[in-house]
Amino acid sequence: MASCNTAGCLDNQSAIPLAGFRSSATGDDISVQGIRISGVGAPADSAIASGSVSQVYLPMRSTAQSTAWCFHYTQEGLDDPALNDTVTFGYESIPYFASEECGAMYRYMIQSVSTTTHIIDSVVVADSLITNVEATRIYIYFRTAETEEPEQ
Repeated sequence: MASCNTAGCLDNQSAIPLAGFRSSATGDDISVQGIRISGVGAPADSAIASGSVSQVYLPMRSTAQSTAWCFHYTQEGLDDPALNDTVTFGYESIPYFASEECGAMYRYMIQSVSTTTHIIDSVVVADSLITNVEATRIYIYFRTAETEEPEQ
């Protein structure tokens, strides 16, 4: 008697790119305070992150050739829609059969990236093939200001 079983599938079954945040001034990993990230053209409230964020998963649509994300800054002095940044990824969706236990999924081959540059300085794709391996594939560099140490 045959039955369906996923017990042999230990891999993450979703190919979702992980984006890490870095300072454009130092290249160091950073946490961005007061940010709200949402999908452009997504139905209803599509916020995938808000608050203090140092990395974020940016899901792609398998039925589309591009996906765009809006970065809205909620910090005082930056809470202005004119300062929103938009990051757009152009890609190819690639059906992939992992195994009998894990089934099928999509992989994505990023072919292009465009961004506005209000607070975001640049976007770097470290590996253009997005698979289900847990690794940072995208780095978003933000313009940061250095804070001075108080004199003693």
